[in-house]
Amino acid sequence: LPLLSRRNMSGNIFSSLPPGVFDELPSLKVVDFATEYLTCDCNLRWVLPWARNRSAQISERTVCVYPRHLHAFALRGARQSQLRCAGTPELHTHHLIPSLRQVVFQGDRLPFQCTATYLDNSTQIRWYHNREPVEEDERTGVIVEESLVHDCTFITSELILSNIHVSANGEWECAVSTSQGNVSKKVEIVVLETSASYCPAERVTNNRGDFRWPRTLAGITAFQPCLQFPFAVGAGGGARAEEQAWRRCDRSGRWEDGNYSHCLYTNDITRVLYTFVLMPINASNALTLAHQLRVYTAEAANFSDMVDVLYVAQMIEKFIGYVDQIKQLTDVIVEMASNIMLVDDHILWMSQKEERACTSIVRSLEKLAARTLSSNSQHLAVNSRNIAFEAYVVKPESYVGLSCVAFQRRDRAPAGHPPSAEPVPDQQLRLRCTTGRPNISLTSFHIKNSIALASVQLPPSLFASPGPAVPLTDCKLQLLVFRNGKLFCSTGNSSRLADDGKRRSVATPVVYTGTYGCGVGNLSEPVAVSLRHPGEGVDPVAAYWNFEVLGGMGGWSAEGCQLAAREPNVTSLHCGHLSNVAVLMELSGFPSEARGAAEVLHPAMYTCTAVLLLCLFTTIITYIVNHGTILIPRKGWHMLLNLCFHIAMTAAVFAGGITLTGYLIVCQAVGIILHYSSLSTLLWMAVKARVLYKEVTWKAPRQPEGDTSQPAPRPMLRFYLVAGGIPLIICGVTAAVNIHNYHDNNPYCWLVWRPSLGAFYVPVAFILLVTWIYFLCAGLSLQCRPHGKDVPKPLEPLPGLLSDSGSISVTLTSGPPCPEADGVHSLQVQLWALVTTHALYLALWTFGAMAVSQRWYLNMVFSCLYGITAVALGLFIFIHHCVRRRDVLSSWLSCCPSSRNALPMQAYPGLVPEGGSQLFIGCDAEGARSAASSSPSSTSSAAGHCKLTNLQVAQGHADARPAASPELEPSEGRARHASNAHGRRNHRGRSKQCRDGKHQRLRMPRGPSEHPSSESLPNSHSESCHSARRAPQDTETGHSHSEGSDGGRRAPGLAEAGRRSASRDTLRAAEDAKRRSCPLHGASHNGGLRGSKYDISLGSGLWKSETTV
Repeated sequence: LPLLSRRNMSGNIFSSLPPGVFDELPSLKVVDFATEYLTCDCNLRWVLPWARNRSAQISERTVCVYPRHLHAFALRGARQSQLRCAGTPELHTHHLIPSLRQVVFQGDRLPFQCTATYLDNSTQIRWYHNREPVEEDERTGVIVEESLVHDCTFITSELILSNIHVSANGEWECAVSTSQGNVSKKVEIVVLETSASYCPAERVTNNRGDFRWPRTLAGITAFQPCLQFPFAVGAGGGARAEEQAWRRCDRSGRWEDGNYSHCLYTNDITRVLYTFVLMPINASNALTLAHQLRVYTAEAANFSDMVDVLYVAQMIEKFIGYVDQIKQLTDVIVEMASNIMLVDDHILWMSQKEERACTSIVRSLEKLAARTLSSNSQHLAVNSRNIAFEAYVVKPESYVGLSCVAFQRRDRAPAGHPPSAEPVPDQQLRLRCTTGRPNISLTSFHIKNSIALASVQLPPSLFASPGPAVPLTDCKLQLLVFRNGKLFCSTGNSSRLADDGKRRSVATPVVYTGTYGCGVGNLSEPVAVSLRHPGEGVDPVAAYWNFEVLGGMGGWSAEGCQLAAREPNVTSLHCGHLSNVAVLMELSGFPSEARGAAEVLHPAMYTCTAVLLLCLFTTIITYIVNHGTILIPRKGWHMLLNLCFHIAMTAAVFAGGITLTGYLIVCQAVGIILHYSSLSTLLWMAVKARVLYKEVTWKAPRQPEGDTSQPAPRPMLRFYLVAGGIPLIICGVTAAVNIHNYHDNNPYCWLVWRPSLGAFYVPVAFILLVTWIYFLCAGLSLQCRPHGKDVPKPLEPLPGLLSDSGSISVTLTSGPPCPEADGVHSLQVQLWALVTTHALYLALWTFGAMAVSQRWYLNMVFSCLYGITAVALGLFIFIHHCVRRRDVLSSWLSCCPSSRNALPMQAYPGLVPEGGSQLFIGCDAEGARSAASSSPSSTSSAAGHCKLTNLQVAQGHADARPAASPELEPSEGRARHASNAHGRRNHRGRSKQCRDGKHQRLRMPRGPSEHPSSESLPNSHSESCHSARRAPQDTETGHSHSEGSDGGRRAPGLAEAGRRSASRDTLRAAEDAKRRSCPLHGASHNGGLRGSKYDISLGSGLWKSETTV
């Protein structure tokens, strides 16, 4: 070995050689110790001096593998200064098994193994769980094996989790500590319980893209690919998780907020603005970048994301740092801030609430004078569309006051229109200042074709000190005028300026005055400011912007400022400190600056409202035109028409005028009408619910025998006084107290919040409570009511149709009159129809209110819900009250001549001889007026719409030819009477006789034998008349009216008038029979019946119209 001159040690696994390893080889001239792990650091620094001293040569194949900056570099060419051990050590081997995220169940066993490069005796491996050192604990199943060193090259440590608990969830870390530093690797462990839940699949759309998160197990973090910024990847390429959007599903099965910060913006403007933020700025490129950014802010009106404002605010802050070096930056910064004032109010508000972006912009503008003015530049002025800037260097000892006016060129608006809130591009806001305190009037501005918007007068004592005179250095005085208050977004009620239901907003320009370089405390004289506003506001308040309130968000405060004078469209104020000052008003006296005179609703609202109005007015016109033929009680008719009319009024005024905020009088009228119609509609529903409840619970009390007194009829006027008078009183009082209660700064015409509580919401709550109580009571009564109680029954059976006198006498004898009821729908159907209408109307009102008060996608959602509800309400009312009623359908068909001439023969259900053949009657309008069915069945309907003529009775009896004439059973008589009595119309002419217990007679003379003859007619007639006079005394009982009845019985003294009316009715029925009835057998020219042995003739007797066979 002492004579060894060449040594080749390559191919081994060592990474370094200790000093003195070649001392036993004095003849060594060439050495090669290249390995795949060779680390050229401070541990190999001794090799270079040894090679020089021993004249030994290091092979050129001995190259460095680590560290990375010396990779593939020949060791013999390295300098000693490059062989250092600074920074984090780069280990040629560092493995953690398992290396990827593990999903295990509670109770599983999981081993970890960590292997790293062994540098020296200081190399150790330690384990951490969620950054906490891991200690061996056999009780919890955590076992840490001792570290093993292999060939002085590798060190290995094992960690075994023999019984995994839920607490083992998180990151497990293998940390290798050396004398040079520490290196670690981590792996995530997700421990699932046996009953693990899942987060549902969800779609998220934001300004970074459209992400569809799949169904994910609880405790798992899901990743989604997205577009990446080309310059956002780090030096090492970044971890895969950092290049994706990720979202964690917590253990309860709920999604947490996702992280999308590494994804590209989908909006082009936002993407470009974000690129500006990432660019480095210095004095050489600041002006170029500012000009480029100004081009994009010129389209600020199209900004749709709050981050656009955030990024512009960040760039303005960066540019402010270079305005002292680049004076031209001042113009660009002011213009960019002016452009930001074109952004939508809501976006500005969100950016202020998120990152205080608007406050940042205002603060940056207030720093301009301090950074730009100097002894070489003592005056600076910048004009833009929405901001005017003026700054001076002032000597306090020579200061005598300063007055400035902000004005713009008068626009060429048409006569009668106020100046536009948003100026045209060539209209710039300008400032003109003069020393001293000249009289300045905004209403009589001296510059031709210009309009003054604001003026400020600084007192001569501005720099006066109350203490001993102290020499003052030059001061920098700055003035800023903002066209509106869009950069002063208040996120809360900082100084109770929004109390009493008022929403005061900035109604004037905002004027800022400030000094730099000299201390100005409390002013001995206030600053006088005059401000113009587009229209007459309500309840003005002078205020200044306080940056410190609301946790630094800023807000308006009224301390130290008060109003001085008011002129039309001009308000003057005095403020005791220098700040941003303005006048706040309730914006109810003039149109909003951000909207036109009328904002358009969603198209679905107009279309569906038109469908609702069509259905309602069709129903109203039908019931008015066919009032005499539709079987509905008088009160029901009034209530239905008023309910439809007020629903139509509410919907029409809402769709047509809710957004007419630009016209004060019209908007107030819309608010009053909506207030009245909404209350009146609910009250008509309450009245109808009460009437329905009274009908359900109506009972006929007994009266003493012989008591024929009648209670006075209860008029309909009481319902109109309740349903129409109460809303009129409420609306009148509300408008008389303050007419401006019907207009707010919201984009709709409605009550101000605080007055609406007592004038609308409290009455509505009471009306709904009463209505629902009636609904509940009526529903319970119907549930407890015996089946068939809807149809009142007579007290005595109907006499036999085939009497010994040879005539068929249909005697309609009524006991106690029941309340007027709908002739088609049962009480239960009426109740459910009213409840459905009530629910749909409440939903319609709610969805309409939400549609005009919400923004963004909620506006569209509630607009569609409003449209669906409007169509459903209109169709329901139309179908229930028109399509499903046979009397309404018959009225429609009667309007067509072809349908009226072809009306069919219908059977009269109450007159059926023993042979089983029905008697047929001719249908006519007069018959439909006086009869109706109590159910939609065909049999009852036929009886209700048709009138029996004597000729038809004779025909039917001739065909039937019964062998005997037994008396009807009492049950049959009651049933037929019920069917006939319930099918009457109880208001008009002769139908009142039925209500009063009179007899209606349909006569067919016949003899007692099988073959009747005409000789029995006189006797039959007299007997029938005698029976008719005697029947009411035997069957009538005392009764009283329910809520649904219209009046009392007819007095006995009116019997003669009733008989005369009955005679006229009989004559009219006979004439109608001759004209329109179709008998069972065709008649010959001489009046005889084909196929019949009976001759028929008309004769006149005591009754003016009789049919004789």
